[in-house]
Amino acid sequence: MSGDGPRVLVAGAHGGIGGACVERLRASGHAVLAVDRDDGHDIAVAGGAEAAVEAAESDLGGLDGIVHAVGMSGRRLGDGPVSACTDAAWSEVLRVNLTSALWLLRAGMPALRRAGGGAIALVGSVLAEATDEDFLTAAYAASKAGLVALGRAAAREGAADGIRVNVVAAGLVATPMAGRAARDPHIQARLADLQPLGASMLDPDDVAAAVAWLLSPDAARVTGTTLPVDAGWLL
Repeated sequence: MSGDGPRVLVAGAHGGIGGACVERLRASGHAVLAVDRDDGHDIAVAGGAEAAVEAAESDLGGLDGIVHAVGMSGRRLGDGPVSACTDAAWSEVLRVNLTSALWLLRAGMPALRRAGGGAIALVGSVLAEATDEDFLTAAYAASKAGLVALGRAAAREGAADGIRVNVVAAGLVATPMAGRAARDPHIQARLADLQPLGASMLDPDDVAAAVAWLLSPDAARVTGTTLPVDAGWLL
């Protein structure tokens, strides 16, 4: 934790994007509680989100913002095209990527109400909207599409209490989870077409910058939206 600015809980803080969010928010003076399953705060299990929110309120003295950067790829479990997606992949990916967001919103929104309002950013993916032959992962895409709908529902519910909820739709980012794409010469050769603005994989801080903006007063009138940070993928 550092800073005496807005108090933010970042879940999934050990991942590439989550870690970048922690660094950027702390650098700008936010007081941040960074949690991850590796440190005993797994919000993708029953009771985990409540425990993380309780820890944030206790350690920070309240809560003004939440970042959900929890996510997994289900390829090792059999995620892929609809015709091949396994039940195991579907169940696990939906639990980690989507159900954990419901649990965190359900636990976190009352905490923001107690603080007089606040902002929530959910880290999503362009695959919620786009399809591509090299990225056919039914469970992952469905989980990220569900995140958009969930975020909009939470935004509508929270608006009267001054709670804003938005989604950042990330393109192909250079994180450990994207290792397959980083090592695949075919995908790397396609980057100029997939992400023409820069023709490269995004840096995690590109996404973190958007998250920080959505949490800031500069986005005070922005809620229920999905902000693509994709170097032009959705074009």
